[in-house]
Amino acid sequence: MFTESELKKHLNSGHFSSVYLCFGEEKMLVKRSAELIEKKITGGDINEFNYHVFDNDSQLSDIAFCADMIPFMGTWNILRINDMDIDKLKKDDCEALMKVLKNASGQTVIIIAMPTLDVTSKTAKAQMKKLIAFVDKNGVCIELSHRSGLALERDLCKWAKAGGCTMSELTAHQLIQFAGEDLNRLNAEMKKLTAFADGGEITPEMIELLVSKTAEASVYDLFGLIAEGKIDKALSAIDTLFYQQISGVYICTVLSGAYLDAYRARAGAEAGKPTAVIAEDFGYKNRKWVLDKLLRQIRRVTTTALRKSIDELLELQTRMVTETVDERMEIESLICRLVLIAEDRSDE
Repeated sequence: MFTESELKKHLNSGHFSSVYLCFGEEKMLVKRSAELIEKKITGGDINEFNYHVFDNDSQLSDIAFCADMIPFMGTWNILRINDMDIDKLKKDDCEALMKVLKNASGQTVIIIAMPTLDVTSKTAKAQMKKLIAFVDKNGVCIELSHRSGLALERDLCKWAKAGGCTMSELTAHQLIQFAGEDLNRLNAEMKKLTAFADGGEITPEMIELLVSKTAEASVYDLFGLIAEGKIDKALSAIDTLFYQQISGVYICTVLSGAYLDAYRARAGAEAGKPTAVIAEDFGYKNRKWVLDKLLRQIRRVTTTALRKSIDELLELQTRMVTETVDERMEIESLICRLVLIAEDRSDE
């Protein structure tokens, strides 16, 4: 399996493979990798006579026919197959596709890409695993995994530089907190920020001004306001969320997640474990910063209060999915109760 840097080195060598497979969690990177392969092979000048695009609805007979074609006034005949769900192919069709890959013309390059299809080496079933194994042995196979933590922050700094601007890793971290970790959204936000910075430094103030927070980030901010006893600001945040048409069920669900994250962080801290170990134990991977932030926010909140809050959230979640309720009224009432619970230190 190739890494991104190995793929670029391979393509720069000018010695191309007959088949490429690009898939994984990061759809934007899958799309970019497939486009990079095409660009390197064609030199950026695609001849429509030698370029054929197929998808999940295409006939394998058409793919096989084009794979045997000799390029017209060019060096390479390129086939791009997008989002073909290999595991849903009939067995005979899967074998036919494998035969096409094995017997394609020596001047044909086949690029199989999954720019929207959710498939990873872990979730792949028998037929996709067979394809991955074949391409890994006979061509170039690259899986684009989810980016997070420091690696993602450094990528954002590189994007800023590519846009003629500068940005610190700390500012990149703030951008991730606002916009989330989806690369497509981050890419759009970075274009906005680099245009605004106009060759200068992208600052935290620019992020505050230009970047809209994800609903999840806004609910996590709500958790912080509750934990700090800022009831007026918490109710104002609720007003904003409902104005944005975020459902009460979603608010309750994400808020429950924040409380569970906080409880895990507290339990680990009480056991004497560093947050890096807690993050590893609970599968947070490179998102240790989430636990660090939550621990700071709940420094005034007792462990008993966290448990009571989780019980309140569970009770409301159950009622919301089993009864018809006034979501706005129920959520506002819940926020008031959670603030009172957070301020109760009678068990200390």
